[in-house]
Amino acid sequence: MVKPYFYRLFLGLILVASIFGQDARADYWEFSTGFNYTKSTYSGGSYTWNRRLGASLGYNFSDSSTIEIAYQKSYERDHYEAFEDSFYDDQVYSLNLVWSILGRTAWIQPYTKVGIGQLNRKAEIINSAGQTQTQDLGQITGVLGAGLKLYLTKT
Repeated sequence: MVKPYFYRLFLGLILVASIFGQDARADYWEFSTGFNYTKSTYSGGSYTWNRRLGASLGYNFSDSSTIEIAYQKSYERDHYEAFEDSFYDDQVYSLNLVWSILGRTAWIQPYTKVGIGQLNRKAEIINSAGQTQTQDLGQITGVLGAGLKLYLTKT
């Protein structure tokens, strides 16, 4: 179920995109998805794993600037044998400004990102005695990032 703040972020994206004049727009949309899975195993049966799934929709209003709405779902488990088992189930909805350093025509595009988001976390920690501690957290969070886009094809 989509939460009300997701609608507010989406409406904010449309509002910001419509503010810029026709001459200033690069005027194209961009959709991206991503998936990541990592697992580390330690001695004595301990391990950590993390699974992330995300998607974003961005409106490019200039050659190097994008306003995007993004969603990320993350699930993490940390198991320390005979000590603790912890689970973190996170969802982040965010509104971000993305700046492509080399512009739209480059095949390799380094970028930076800054934004604001809503973090919803469900955490569960089980200690060696079998006692469970759970916590639900909902808070505003900042988004900072940098990355590299590689284009395999261009039209």
